[in-house]
Amino acid sequence: MAGGGRALVAACAGLALLLSGCRAQKAEVGAPAGDALEKTVEKGPVKMTVRLSPKEPRLSGLATLDLIVQAEPGVEIKPPPFGQAVGDFLMRDYSEKTAPGTGGKQTREFHYELEPVRSGKHLIRSVVIEFLDKRPNTESKGDWMTLESEPLEVAVTSELGGKKPDLSDLAPARGPLPLPPSPLWLAVLAVLAAALAVAGAVVWYRYRRQGVASRERPPSPEEIAHRQLRALVAENLHGQGQFKDFYVRLTGIVRRYIESTTGIRAPEETTEEFLRDMRSRRVFPEERSSQLVRFLEAADLVKYAAVQPGQRQVEESIARAQEFVGLPSALTPMQKTSDG
Repeated sequence: MAGGGRALVAACAGLALLLSGCRAQKAEVGAPAGDALEKTVEKGPVKMTVRLSPKEPRLSGLATLDLIVQAEPGVEIKPPPFGQAVGDFLMRDYSEKTAPGTGGKQTREFHYELEPVRSGKHLIRSVVIEFLDKRPNTESKGDWMTLESEPLEVAVTSELGGKKPDLSDLAPARGPLPLPPSPLWLAVLAVLAAALAVAGAVVWYRYRRQGVASRERPPSPEEIAHRQLRALVAENLHGQGQFKDFYVRLTGIVRRYIESTTGIRAPEETTEEFLRDMRSRRVFPEERSSQLVRFLEAADLVKYAAVQPGQRQVEESIARAQEFVGLPSALTPMQKTSDG
């Protein structure tokens, strides 16, 4: 009796396994359960499933396409060249993962996020993968083989579904609403706000005018030359016998002033080049040009020929430099102390 009971239990278990296998096979071959489109193909040691969800994506949403490939151990799989198979969908994301399957099989999953660009019927074309069967005692003989899925026809719907928009569906316009009574404090608040706005505008205007007025004006070429001349005379280099340094700085002040007022590159040219450029452009009257020539030639004698000028010559050089930069009177060494 015990042996018969064990046999009955084993028979029931075998029947349950058989029925389970039949149900699994039927679910695989028939339409997929849930809101998804799914098709499966199999060739030799490789099985490929293409699944799209939802099966009717909306135009404003995303669709998920999963490509699941299962292969026996010893079979090499190439990823599918899937860029051209998505039809009128835009590919927004892609990922891939490998996982061990049941019975030692390897499983590779390719995941795509697709965005439809129009409503209506779409076709996701066949996906083709290549595989190489490296198992012993196989008939492939090292040749690559292909497995091709069936295409998927997808219906993309809009937010309105199949219904066309109609202006008659709009709700009628509402009638005018009565305005609430205006309390007195609202009027007072409006007056105060206006007064504050006017006061703020006045303050801002005055502040802006004061800022513009107080902004420092850049000094003119005359002001720069006057300040430099006074500072040079105050140093009294000529009184200390440093005639060369004194004349170098004195002629430099005049040259920079002429450059800023006429455009002649006076500080970068030799005396001969500068005088030739000045005459060719006729920037000064003849008499003033002659005075400038005598001034520069006398300074060159001190700078390059080591001529020792007398006090009268120094004062005349200062006076000529002052005339060229527009000072009203000569800055003689005696006047220097009173100005300082």
